[in-house]
Amino acid sequence: GGRRTRAASLPGPVRAGADLGLLLIAAVAYWQLDRQSGSGALSGDQAGNLGIDPLLVTAPALALLAGTVLTLRLLPPAAKLAERRAAKGRGLPAALAGWQFSRRPLRGAGPVLLLVLSVAMGMLAIGQSASWNRSQSDQADFGSGAAVRLVGGHGSGPATAGAYSSLAGVRQAAPAYRTDVEVSGGRTAEVLALDTAHADERMLMRSDLADGSPSRLFEAIAPERAPRPGLVLPEGSTRLKLDLRITTVSKPSGDSLYPDPDPPVVTVLLEDRYGLPYRALAGPVPVDGRPVPVSFPVSAAGGLAVTGIEVDGAAPSDYARKQRVSVSDVRVVAGSGAERPVPAPESTRWDAAMTLTEYGEVRPGKPPVRNGASGLPDFTYDTGVDNENNWDPTSGTLRVTAARPKSAVVKAVATDAYLKSTNAKLGDEIDVNLAGNTVRVTLAESVRRLPTTGAAGSAGAPDPVASGGALLLDLKAVTEVLAHRPTATIEATEWWLSTAPGDAPKTAAALRALPDTDPAQVLVRAEAAQRLVDDPLGAGPQSALPAVAVVAA
Repeated sequence: GGRRTRAASLPGPVRAGADLGLLLIAAVAYWQLDRQSGSGALSGDQAGNLGIDPLLVTAPALALLAGTVLTLRLLPPAAKLAERRAAKGRGLPAALAGWQFSRRPLRGAGPVLLLVLSVAMGMLAIGQSASWNRSQSDQADFGSGAAVRLVGGHGSGPATAGAYSSLAGVRQAAPAYRTDVEVSGGRTAEVLALDTAHADERMLMRSDLADGSPSRLFEAIAPERAPRPGLVLPEGSTRLKLDLRITTVSKPSGDSLYPDPDPPVVTVLLEDRYGLPYRALAGPVPVDGRPVPVSFPVSAAGGLAVTGIEVDGAAPSDYARKQRVSVSDVRVVAGSGAERPVPAPESTRWDAAMTLTEYGEVRPGKPPVRNGASGLPDFTYDTGVDNENNWDPTSGTLRVTAARPKSAVVKAVATDAYLKSTNAKLGDEIDVNLAGNTVRVTLAESVRRLPTTGAAGSAGAPDPVASGGALLLDLKAVTEVLAHRPTATIEATEWWLSTAPGDAPKTAAALRALPDTDPAQVLVRAEAAQRLVDDPLGAGPQSALPAVAVVAA
């Protein structure tokens, strides 16, 4: 009779085994949840519409309910065990309490359920706090891409090349170029060309945004390392000096009825360690065979190299002339003021091409001839001749550049949205316009999203209607392709700076102190995270959950 009475003290569904069935369902739901990979409670269907993931929402509730019902089943055996232990003791109050608890075990169900509720609310508050803080951190990482990012910057020139890498606290500086391209459906896609070799923070990309690690994506699009072309300046160089000489090799005999054209103007071509091109005006060089000294400042942090010269001049009006242009005595000035020569490696080779602009059209001139086997530029070229009936004077440009290996194929990482909006697939080749230059790109890898990209809607979230996805290219691979085109050029529009832990504020302060730099151009990951944490719309519920847990306790 006593056993039947105690069994009857349990609710009917519990006696029928409903708690065990509920426990089994909760275990299966947790197992499915553990196998599921996703980005939160929101999920998308095949049409791309967002909805609530029922498994993620119901699994925690099922686990809590199963644990509560299981507690009710375990109360009677626990009460019986407590009665036996109390009966063996010598104290009368303990024995009476154990006897009373064993006779009516479900009377203690209320306090036990309140205890379960308070523990559940406490765990919910802890879990919500951890999830919310992680969400703010992930949003800051996605929006920043680096510890410090400078949007825009100073005008490029050899005197300021790579200057951001020498700022206080900077560990690595990676230039980037960003632009928008039109895709189908009136959408706009972002194209980001980033120097992946120096972006050592890997865009702060989460691993679940791609099928592999961000490092693997960077390796997939990075070009193979190759020796730098031209004359690489020694480290710490602050000024470049060289001598230019232009000599007339052959000209018509006798006096000419036409005056000699103005002296040609020479421009020195340089390239920094990131592959970004620069031009330094050397000025006019008289055609008299005398050396003309050239001197201009260069950045000690740029890692510059002399990659060629350009000679622009008007063609004579009587007869074409052969002229010889040569570079000699290349040297640099170090920070201490001492001069040191820049040796020309034996492997350095130079190529030259002549173009003539006549009647407003550009056509190739006679091929220049290399003089000797010197490691410095030395060529003889034909100036061409001007037509006196031409309304626009004929001009010529001699371009001497360091020999380069053939550029590799430019590869890209595309987002899923870009592949969908362009109806493309991995392995396809597409044309991308970068700074007015068309570059053929091969789609090599895909990711779900790319940090720092995505059109923002009214709520600050990516707008799938306006955004056509994004492409990630390697900037060095792009500059290698453009270096083979005489008129192509590209400049960095952003700088991604990685810092040592705790040095980001120091770097940001140094950037904002630079002239012609708007503080709004400097984006700091730590500051973005703090703004998200201080957002009152999120901080309010975040503070309410611990209070509810305390009240429940």
